[in-house]
Amino acid sequence: TPSAICEGRSLSTDHFGHDGQAADYAVYRPKYSQEIFTLIEKYHEHSGMDRDLALDIGTGTGQVAIPLREQLKFDRVIGVDRSKAQLEHATACDGVEYAVGDALEIPIDDGKASLLSIAQAMHWLPLGDFFTEVRRTLKIGGTFAVLGYAIPEIAHEDIQNEFRSYYVNTLGSTLPVGGPGSYWDCDRVILDSGFASVEFEGFRHVSRNWVKDEEKTSLDAHISYLTTMSAYRTYLKRNSVDKGGEDDPLFQFRDKALSIMQHDGLEELEIVYPYFVILAQRAL
Repeated sequence: TPSAICEGRSLSTDHFGHDGQAADYAVYRPKYSQEIFTLIEKYHEHSGMDRDLALDIGTGTGQVAIPLREQLKFDRVIGVDRSKAQLEHATACDGVEYAVGDALEIPIDDGKASLLSIAQAMHWLPLGDFFTEVRRTLKIGGTFAVLGYAIPEIAHEDIQNEFRSYYVNTLGSTLPVGGPGSYWDCDRVILDSGFASVEFEGFRHVSRNWVKDEEKTSLDAHISYLTTMSAYRTYLKRNSVDKGGEDDPLFQFRDKALSIMQHDGLEELEIVYPYFVILAQRAL
């Protein structure tokens, strides 16, 4: 049985309610490529399931809910999120509704959804309980789509090494959750692996897919994305560090990266985003 990977956390906690975090999330977080949604569409079409209702759990600002309506043409999409701050920045779209709600108590009757998606949010949840709720809400044969991305990589060895030091040594991203030196409330290792060790009990025809996208961006834009990470905000709060101050480890990394870029004559960073999508059908 899948176990909790966020031991001791409260499902009522809004991890994206820090001042300005939801707005930054909407602007700077990576956007899923059309290829990801094409994979979902082909899988769902092959199943022969209808497109009456799609649920997007942990919808955030609607990054997945909108394509489910506009690209996959679901008649109705409901985006559910615990964070009111996130939903306040969600994109409005005809046929898409947003609701504050709990991933373990999805506000819908049994067997009503043709597809249920969750993007970059399943690592916050006790998986056994969540899988039970997914099976409850999906029609038999309905599609379960898990989207996410591992930590982006910088296509410059020296800058990537500096970032890796920040990500691993400062944030404690490979350490046990809740242990000394870890600022994460959830297991980053399992997320960065694309849930490779997780068995999807109660589902069939499991398909695991990785898609890599490359994008050029400014250093400041990439730093703004990194500020949306919950572990970074936790580090600042726990250590009484001012954002952007001289003791801010993320901005210390920024200064090192900027020095390397100036030395090498670089104006932009090339970022590699490793996206994954896991697709499965609800079994009987």
